[in-house]
Amino acid sequence: MAAPDTSIQDNEYIRKRLNPKPGDADYIHLGDLFLALEQCRTDEKLAVLDYGSGGSPYRSLFPEAEYKRADFAEMSGIDYVIGNNSVVDEADGSFDLIFSTQVAEHVSDPRAYFAESHRLLKTGGRLICTTHGTYPDHGCPYDFQRWTAEGLKRDLEFAGFTVAKMYKLTTNARALMYFVQRFSGWFDTSSSGVYAPILRIYRSFLHRRPKTWHKLADRLFSENQIVDSTEIGHDLYVGLMAVAIKK
Repeated sequence: MAAPDTSIQDNEYIRKRLNPKPGDADYIHLGDLFLALEQCRTDEKLAVLDYGSGGSPYRSLFPEAEYKRADFAEMSGIDYVIGNNSVVDEADGSFDLIFSTQVAEHVSDPRAYFAESHRLLKTGGRLICTTHGTYPDHGCPYDFQRWTAEGLKRDLEFAGFTVAKMYKLTTNARALMYFVQRFSGWFDTSSSGVYAPILRIYRSFLHRRPKTWHKLADRLFSENQIVDSTEIGHDLYVGLMAVAIKK
């Protein structure tokens, strides 16, 4: 089995998620993701499991929690070692909250992962799960699937959860601005065709002025950062966040 990417524990990787700034790579989506997750901030003394923790960039959202971390053995400072079966060596109903951020797309059997989340939660406990709708492949070490909002709701309900909230993150025009920058390298500016000068200007602008591009996205399309999944017309979205409850 390929080893996970341990760079997800680097300080700069964590900073870009906990404190995203215009000009950072992936700022448009990571900024939206943080805004969504910040809604879950609490000072309650909860038993929390960061399930597929990596570097646990959002740990500070739960300052009073008994915060446990589960991941592959290659990650440092974890409390539970898990394998491809997603099993956590802990009793049923051990946690008030399970926190799963950008993990589910890397899980080989997501239904087993969600079922294990359900088992580990106390009755009334919550699973906060963020994952991708439309996003480039990014193996860590593997990348298996994407979801629609309805598909994620289906899989969580199959595991026994009641989905209380579902949000689409980075939608429509804002998503398009994210992808235009992310894939600007696809435009070949070495040719001498009639559009080559325009493409060179375009790529140069995105390369030299990413902050300007990001601030423009914030100014024009802030309403596309976090959108309730029931809102009609948001058919393109980079990410999803679900809040699911064990009844």
